[in-house]
Amino acid sequence: VRQYSITSLMSTNLMEMFLLYQPPTIVKQSVKDYIVDPRDNIIIECEAKGNPVPTFSWRRNGKFFNIGKDPRVTMRKRSGTLEIGFRSGGRPEDYEGEYQCFATNDLGVALSNKILLRVSKAPLWPKEVLEPVVVTEGTPLVLACNPPPGLPPPFTFWMNTMTPIPQDKRVSMGLNGDLYFSNVLIKDAHTDYCCNARFLFTHTIQQKNPFTLKVLTSCCR
Repeated sequence: VRQYSITSLMSTNLMEMFLLYQPPTIVKQSVKDYIVDPRDNIIIECEAKGNPVPTFSWRRNGKFFNIGKDPRVTMRKRSGTLEIGFRSGGRPEDYEGEYQCFATNDLGVALSNKILLRVSKAPLWPKEVLEPVVVTEGTPLVLACNPPPGLPPPFTFWMNTMTPIPQDKRVSMGLNGDLYFSNVLIKDAHTDYCCNARFLFTHTIQQKNPFTLKVLTSCCR
């Protein structure tokens, strides 16, 4: 006949309760700095495990986000993940802000990171008239790019008659997109130095008005 002490029975029951009941734990969430494509529905992820199964709620900009009052917002079943759709109109920019997910059950609450939601932007290049750039052969030169401040920042590159500008120790592009010449040569004279900005989220390329570069020889100063 097996005999069990009260202590061992209590330990067993506590272990069974520990295995049976679990406080919420966030297992999946969107990144803290979350940039979304304005052409797509917005999906803000929040998944959690726990027993009893957690219920979910959200705060937006520090205040309770009443999902039921917004017809564009739905929450997935047994999940805290939000989907915001725009088939019936609306602007994605109206939903920019800081979001935080709360997963709750009888044993406690788990919080997601604070998720800063921003919509990708590809602003137009400002209109400008660029005067010809005239330099003397052998002098240094900087052609300014000044790309529009997109979100995220665009990838910049320089073209000349639809051909990429070759770069080497003499000609290079800075992190800000400017094109640097350590010393200008006669062969650098062209009429269409164009800085291009490629916006990855919107798959668009915008082109700055072209520079015309005139190079004077030392005999023609």
